[in-house]
Amino acid sequence: MSYDDVDQTPEPVLSLGDAALLSVFAKLFKDQVVPAIDEKIAAVKGPLLAAYDAPESSTKSIDAKVNGVPVASHTVAVSKDKYVVEDEEAFTAFAESRDEVEVIIQARPAFRDKMLKLAKQDKATGAIVDKSTGEVIPGITRTPGGRPTGSVSLHWKDGGKEAVLDAFHKGELDSLLRGVPMLPAAADRKPE
Repeated sequence: MSYDDVDQTPEPVLSLGDAALLSVFAKLFKDQVVPAIDEKIAAVKGPLLAAYDAPESSTKSIDAKVNGVPVASHTVAVSKDKYVVEDEEAFTAFAESRDEVEVIIQARPAFRDKMLKLAKQDKATGAIVDKSTGEVIPGITRTPGGRPTGSVSLHWKDGGKEAVLDAFHKGELDSLLRGVPMLPAAADRKPE
């Protein structure tokens, strides 16, 4: 497949401030638009489930059509049989009669969690100790924190959402939104 006809011009690099503004607008846009889109996507669910459950109906799926041509199909998902061990003692006896049992010794999960919460590195020795008793806890290592995790959180300032939407409606974000799918420049401008 040739990409010769595709515009290969690299997008201009945004300043950090412009990238931050574009990010908060996209987040705000997503928070407002995605629920409405999800509602439209789910519109078929209720009627299709009702048709599936209706005693006189055998409807299990419905085609979406464009000009009479099926383009997609919605089908009621049906769970498969699932088997679980309900009587652990009976099943263990069954497994034991076939030499299929093992004994596992490990720290209780609650104790493990407690010790990890109490763990602290002793600055003098480098050992990991229980911060409440000073006792060395063997088998635990420390991974230093304070490094970027790769994710970035967003916290809105008071009035921030409104200011971004106002800037969008005034056309102040148009240059940032060019070429961004689903984030068109505002068509309707508020009178100033």
